[in-house]
Amino acid sequence: MSTSSRRPDNSSAADPAPRPAAENSTAAPRSQRPPSHKTTTPTLAVAPMLPTVGRRLLAWSLEVAVLAGSVVGPFYLGQVVNQRAQEQPTLTPQTELAAPLQVVQQQGAQALGLSPRSLPSQVPALTNLLWSAALGVPVLLAAGHIYRLGRSGSSWPKRWLGLQVLTLQGQPPGVGRAFIREAVGKWGSPLAIAYAVWHLSGAFPVVGILVGLSGAALLCESLTGLGNRPRRAWHDWLAGTCVIDEKTGAMIHLSTLWQAEAKVPLGLGRASDWLQTVGPTAVIINPDGARWGGKDLTLPKLGVGLGLLLTLGGLAGISGYFLLGRPAVSTTPSAEEMLYTNLVSTLTNPELDAEARRAAVLALGNLPDDRVTPLLVDLIAQTNDPLWLDALQQALVARGPAAFPALRRLNQGLAADLAMPGDPAMRRTTIIRLQTVNRIITKLLLLETGDHPEPLDFSRMTLGFVTESDGDFQLVLKNQSLAHTQWQGAILSGAQLQGAKFYSPGPDTYPDTYDDRTTDLSGADLSHANLAGADLTLGRLVGSGLVRVNFNQANLTLADLSRANLEHASLIQAVLDQAILTEARLSKADLTEAQLLGADLAGARLAEVNAAGAQLTGANLQGVTAIAAQLNSADLSETTLATADFTGAVLQDANLQAADLTDTSFRDADLRGAWFQRAIIDQTDFAGAILTTPNAAPATGDGFVAAAPELTPGNQFAGVDFSRGLNLSPEQLAFICSQGGLHSACGSLSLP
Repeated sequence: MSTSSRRPDNSSAADPAPRPAAENSTAAPRSQRPPSHKTTTPTLAVAPMLPTVGRRLLAWSLEVAVLAGSVVGPFYLGQVVNQRAQEQPTLTPQTELAAPLQVVQQQGAQALGLSPRSLPSQVPALTNLLWSAALGVPVLLAAGHIYRLGRSGSSWPKRWLGLQVLTLQGQPPGVGRAFIREAVGKWGSPLAIAYAVWHLSGAFPVVGILVGLSGAALLCESLTGLGNRPRRAWHDWLAGTCVIDEKTGAMIHLSTLWQAEAKVPLGLGRASDWLQTVGPTAVIINPDGARWGGKDLTLPKLGVGLGLLLTLGGLAGISGYFLLGRPAVSTTPSAEEMLYTNLVSTLTNPELDAEARRAAVLALGNLPDDRVTPLLVDLIAQTNDPLWLDALQQALVARGPAAFPALRRLNQGLAADLAMPGDPAMRRTTIIRLQTVNRIITKLLLLETGDHPEPLDFSRMTLGFVTESDGDFQLVLKNQSLAHTQWQGAILSGAQLQGAKFYSPGPDTYPDTYDDRTTDLSGADLSHANLAGADLTLGRLVGSGLVRVNFNQANLTLADLSRANLEHASLIQAVLDQAILTEARLSKADLTEAQLLGADLAGARLAEVNAAGAQLTGANLQGVTAIAAQLNSADLSETTLATADFTGAVLQDANLQAADLTDTSFRDADLRGAWFQRAIIDQTDFAGAILTTPNAAPATGDGFVAAAPELTPGNQFAGVDFSRGLNLSPEQLAFICSQGGLHSACGSLSLP
C-alpha cells in the first residue's frame, strides 16, 4: 500500500472529506462563527439509540407534559380541596375567588361554553392558592422555556436528548424567533385550528372533544416535518429555524442532506462545517421567500418594520391634528335644537289651547333628543288629566327602550308614596299615575323584540295588580320573550305571563352554557300570577313569593327555587328536572304528574301536597316534611328519603325501589301496593303503616310467622331486609315475609 493512501494517526474513517482549499479564504472570522455544539450536560443514555425524529417527538412530548401538568396538577388539587370544603362548609372558611381568577374564569367559561352554575365564587384559601399556581406557573415555565431556547437554542428536554435549535445562519434563534416558533407556530396555530373545528363541527360545547382535537392538532403540527426532506416542522419554517444533532452537528434530514433545497457541497457531512464554509452572514435559504435590498425579509424583521411604520403614521396624524388646528365647532343652533326649543315653548305656554299643547307632546315623542324622555316622565308626575296622560303615554311609547330607566325611577317613587298613609284624594291620583307608568312599560315590552347586550332592569318595581274605580291595571305579557329582563324583588302579583319565555340559549344556541340569557326573579312577588306553559329554564326564583301561582306545564328545568313559597301553587305536569327546591314551602301545592327527576328538595315542606303520579327518580328528599301528602303511584325510585317524615301520607302503588329510607317515618302511612325492592331499611318507622287491605295478611299459627311463599315476579318486598325496621306489628311482618321480605321473624322465630 502506498504511503499517500495512509491516514494520519489522529484521523478516523468517520471524519468528513477534506475541506476545499477555498474554505480558508471564505471562512468567517472566529468571532462570527457559530457557537460550538459541544456540551458538558449529560445526554440521555438511550438518546443515541433513537432516530433523530424519535428524539424530536420525545422532546416535544416532554415539553407538552410539563406544561400541561403545571396546569392540571394544581387545578385538580384545588378542585379536590374545594369539593371537600363544600361537604363540610362549617369547618373550612370560604373566601372570595381571587380577582385574576375571576377574569380568567369568566373569559374561559365564555370561550368554552361552560355553565355559569359550575363557576364557584367562594372557595377555600388553599384553593385560591393552588388555582393561582395553575395560572401563574405555566406562564413562568413558558417564559423561561422561550428565553432559554432563544439564548442557547436548547430547552432541558432537547439538551437531554442531544438536540439544538438554530437559525439557518447557524446562530441561536433569539427570543423573538423563539417566541414565534413556540407560541405562534407550535402552540397558537394548532390550538386555534382545533378550536375553530370544534365550533364549526357542531361538537361545541363538549369540552372533552376540544381536548382531543387540541391534542391531535398539536401532534399533527409536530409531525409536519415528515412531509419535507429537511424535516422542518411548520413552526421551524415560520420562525426560520432548524433542529440539529448537538453531538455531530448534522441536520435532521430524511436522506443524507437536503441538497436540493440548500445546494450543500458533497462531502460536507456536518452542518457546522458547511455553515463555517459559507459564512454565517451568507443567505442560505430565505424561509419567507422574499428579499428587499439584498437582505432577508424574515417575519421578525417585517414585524419591526410594520410597527415602525404604524408608529410614524400615528405621530404624523397627531402632529397634523394639532398643527393644522381642530375642526371648528359651529355655534349656530341646529334644526333639531330649534325644534326642541319651539316644542317646549309651546308645551309650557298656558295661553295655547290643550290640543296644541297635546300635539307638542306627541311631536316631542318622536324627536331624537336625550332630554325628551326625562321631560315627559316628569310631566306624568305633575298631572292627573286623562287626556294629558294619554298623550304622554303615546309619546313615551314612541321613545322605545330608552324610556325604561326614567320610568323605573318614577314607578319606584309612586310605589313609595302609596306605601305611606296620606289623603285619599292624593292617593287616588298617585294610583292613576302609577297605572299610567305601568301601562307604558307593558306596551314597551310588548313592542320590544330586540336582543340587548345588557338586560332590561325592572328590579324592585311595582307592576302588580292595581285597582281603582276608573279601571284596573294587570300586567299582561302572554307568550312574550322576556329573557332579556331582570325582576329581582319586583311585585308582579296577578300578572298574566302564560307561555312567556324567560330563557334563551344565547348566540351559541346551546342550553346551559355561559352565554345563556336567564331571568332573575329572586325575591319577586308573583302571588296569584299565571305562568302556565312558561319557560323558566335555569331561572332564579330564590326566596320568591309564589303563593297560588299557576305553573301548569311550565318548564323549570335547573331552576333555583330554594326557600321559595309555593304554598297552594299549581304545578300540574310541570317539568322541574334537577331543579333546586331546598327548604321550599310546597304545602298543599298540586304536583300531579310533575317531573322532578334529580331535583333537590332537601328540607322542603310538602305537607298535604298532591303529587300523585309525580316522577321523582333520583331526587333528594332528605329531611322533607310530607305529612298527609298524596303520593299515589309516584315514582320515588333511587331517591334519598333519609330522615323524611311521611306520617299519614298516602303512597299507594308508589315506587320506592332502591330508595334510601334511613330514619324515615311512615307512621300511619298508606303503603298498599308500594314497591320496596333494593330499598335501604334502617331505623325506618312503620308504626301503624298500612301494607295490605284488612284480613289480607297470611295466616299465622302459635306465635310464629308462616314461612314466606315462593317468590313470584310481583312481590313487593323481594330481598329487602326489614331487620332494622321499627315498630313492625305481627300482621305487617306476616305480609312482608309473604312478599319476599327478610326478617328474623320470618319462618321459625317467635315474634315478640
